[in-house]
Amino acid sequence: MNSLKKFFVRIFVSLAFICSAAAFANSFDYIHQGEYAYYLDTRGGNSFFRGYLVFHMDDGTTSVFTRVLDLKTKEDVSFVFVVADGGEEQKGMPYIADARGVPEGKPLVSQSILDFMNFHIMYLGSKDQIAYNTSINDKWDGYTQIFHFNKVLPMFRFSSITYDNYKNSSYTLNRAGILEQKQSKMFFGMMPQLFKHPSNNSNYSVPSASKKDVKLSNHTISLDENWTVSKNDKKVDICKLGVISNLDAQIIFRPENLSSVKLKDETLRALILGSSENLDFSSVNVSKDGSAVSVSYTIFNEASKVYNYTCLKAFDDGILNLTTFDFAYKAQKQYFNNILNSVK
Repeated sequence: MNSLKKFFVRIFVSLAFICSAAAFANSFDYIHQGEYAYYLDTRGGNSFFRGYLVFHMDDGTTSVFTRVLDLKTKEDVSFVFVVADGGEEQKGMPYIADARGVPEGKPLVSQSILDFMNFHIMYLGSKDQIAYNTSINDKWDGYTQIFHFNKVLPMFRFSSITYDNYKNSSYTLNRAGILEQKQSKMFFGMMPQLFKHPSNNSNYSVPSASKKDVKLSNHTISLDENWTVSKNDKKVDICKLGVISNLDAQIIFRPENLSSVKLKDETLRALILGSSENLDFSSVNVSKDGSAVSVSYTIFNEASKVYNYTCLKAFDDGILNLTTFDFAYKAQKQYFNNILNSVK
């Protein structure tokens, strides 16, 4: 095991050119306690489902529970490694403090450890450049990795990695979320999410109706008489639209102090993580309107077998949440966007 640790340390030292020593003084705390992420890895003609589940320990280290599922052979391997930030002697360089259960003679499986550290280093060296839709090149001998970042996304903040010389290879975010330690067994049974969005042939239509302004917290929003307003069990106003069902769409405003861009970004990221079961990460879209930040995405509802569309719009004093059927949003996109843009 000691030789294994030394091997990893040598590899990570070779990656140091990616960012300056000052960046390594940062910790792994940008990843939430219990945060997990799964990626589809098709590099080199292989097909792996690679997952990481992160728990921060009281001694300052971080345990990374790792699962690698070979989608071709169905081999399923799990192990754990412990990472830490180096002290003054290491100039802050992150290193492997321990590794348990790593299979011998299976470099394609243990590659997950190298990936985790490489992605961590890439994030630390690039975090000041990462915005809502950012592509950053990571050049290697003979090829370039292109990281497609979005700072509201889980784990390392990238949606995918593509390769300039290998068009069929990629590393793509597939699942993510938050688990408590007592829920950790769920992580080891997860399978890839395969989303099949139906074609947009819906004839859904909202009837014409008189306009009305509705007060939500300190804001007003322009709706129409198709919407009803009531209070939920927390005495918060909730707006509901019913055309083909009792609840086609709803709007709610949650007051919260989000007076900085950083607070908005981290709150939106936390909300995505908290509702990310069956979330299609390829659908995530972020936009900025003045000081407001909006993120939208679709989630597959297992019970109804329908995709739902959600838009979260973060203002300085809280978050507006619009949720509707995805087919309804696509059919009446201008109608719903006008509502979202009407908030004052």
